Amino acid sequence: MSFITTGGNITSYADYLDIRGTDQRIFEANTFDINNVPGAPADLDEYLDDLATAATTRINQKIKSSVRWREYLGYATTQGYSSLETIPEFNPNLILSRQADFTSMCVAYVLKEYLLPKIADFGNPESPEVQKIQFYDNKFNDLFTELTNIFDYYDSDSDGSIQDDEKMVRFQATRRSRGRKPITRIR
Repeated sequence: MSFITTGGNITSYADYLDIRGTDQRIFEANTFDINNVPGAPADLDEYLDDLATAATTRINQKIKSSVRWREYLGYATTQGYSSLETIPEFNPNLILSRQADFTSMCVAYVLKEYLLPKIADFGNPESPEVQKIQFYDNKFNDLFTELTNIFDYYDSDSDGSIQDDEKMVRFQATRRSRGRKPITRIR
């Protein structure tokens, strides 16, 4: 579980070993055949690395477009961003902790969006591949929500450490309000 770095910048949260290790049966049972993938390179490991890089780019775009990212920027930098053009990019080089969660999220995205749909029988909702897609979709969404609700891993001022004023922690109290909705507090 390591980030892939090219030219000093993180280009991928996972590599082919992470993907193979998560759901090895897809590759062992020859369920996924590299020869049937259009435009795929000759090497399966290279193809998986390319998919992980594409998934990382998509995850970074999803974080940038999320409401939580704008809230975090307003909290950490004390300036508001009113238009989408002025919102800074999510910089993966500033992730100082929770790398394993980003790796798991990237692997889940690769499996649910790129690999399993190529072999799934969508005509049969009970097929194992369709159920795996749902499982990895739930896993991805859970990790994405958790990581965007708790920005305790991001070094917004890029000084090499995460201070308490850079952490925006959202939590839900266990008591109910009159509306029977959980209370959310923002530090």
